[in-house]
Amino acid sequence: MEGGNTGVPSPPVSTKYAIELPKYKRPGEPEHYRLSAARLGTPRGHSQPPKISVKHFWFKTRYIFACAICLSHLHPHILELHIHPSTIATFISSCVGFLPGFIQSWTRNRFPEWFLPNRVVLKQQKQGEEEMMMAELFDTELKAYDRLKPLYGTVIPTYFGKLYYNGTRALILEYLEGVSLSSPEGATLRLEELSALLQPCYRALHAFGVHHDDPNLSNFQLVNDEKIMVLDLESAVFDLSADDQAFFLKTSVEHLAGRYRSMQAYYRNDGSLEGA
Repeated sequence: MEGGNTGVPSPPVSTKYAIELPKYKRPGEPEHYRLSAARLGTPRGHSQPPKISVKHFWFKTRYIFACAICLSHLHPHILELHIHPSTIATFISSCVGFLPGFIQSWTRNRFPEWFLPNRVVLKQQKQGEEEMMMAELFDTELKAYDRLKPLYGTVIPTYFGKLYYNGTRALILEYLEGVSLSSPEGATLRLEELSALLQPCYRALHAFGVHHDDPNLSNFQLVNDEKIMVLDLESAVFDLSADDQAFFLKTSVEHLAGRYRSMQAYYRNDGSLEGA
């Protein structure tokens, strides 16, 4: 996705909403940051060994056994799954590999449960008092993933399918490598670099009539230090006009840049970052 080449045409963008980032320079803060020696010496992720549990459930025609890790105590409805190897799945995958390409593609799309990577994400519908609102958020995310199929694996995680887990609707999604923009490891970009990576993401979504309406740094994953992928489509909005898309692109990127600069200062203060 270097340079925003997603292979998807971008919608027309009104020039009156051209993005020129405000100056976020803070007195005493450097122009560029890097991880501090103390942070580099700290294992990334959990400060304590993560709590691992065993999960088993049906996903379409496959009964899955997996080790599960909660990715964040703030989001207990999202689990990282390490799927136990399956002799049947390995056999099916090997057999399908001998079929013509178009049949392989059809089979993988029709029966994704037998071609899952070993590491995926299980995202349940949120639980809460506002059950109707939680259901609407889940429905919105389903609609967004359905529209954005051509962007699977490049701009958004691959969506493998829906299931019921413990009586609650859930999604099986691709596990993304990389680092969150909200983490110290994801906070070393210059603001111009951040903007240049965010804009193609928004424009790719806009090409399919989807706007990501939750500009939170934790909803973006920096992958291989060269592209940003979008997470959490629960707050997506659909079919905005070209001018509205351009306006919300500009305001979202500016908002994220401001939050990013504040976060960098915070991490410098706590010793995770230092001036480069």
